[in-house]
Parts: sequence; C-alpha cells; structure tokens
Amino acid sequence: MGNEAPWYVSLIVSFLPLVLACGAIAWHGRQIRRSITTRDGRSLAQVFDGLAQELKRANDLRENSKP
Repeated sequence: MGNEAPWYVSLIVSFLPLVLACGAIAWHGRQIRRSITTRDGRSLAQVFDGLAQELKRANDLRENSKP
C-alpha cells in the first residue's frame, strides 16, 4: 500500500503516450501540408483556391447568360 503513486501521476503516465502520439501526428501533418507544392511552386491550397474562384466565375457567367 505504501508504494502506490498519487492518482494524478498515474493519470499523466497513462495518457502521456496518447498525447504525444496525437501531437506527433499533427506536427507531421503540418509538415507534409507545407511540403506539397506544384511544379510552379504554388501550394495545393493555392491551386484549389484558384480553381474555386474560376468555378465561381464560370457559374456567375452562366447565371448572367440565362434568358
């Protein structure tokens, strides 16, 4: 009975690997997202933003051309 750890120590020891794993996954995800670029140096987010703008422009043109 004398060598039991306090409840908060056992809680920290139990959840520390889970917290570290989640942090590592999030960090790697950010690194991968930063490193993905196209041939001309634009990130995929910039490419998707450009495609979304073009799609909106095309939809606006289609709506304006309806009789």
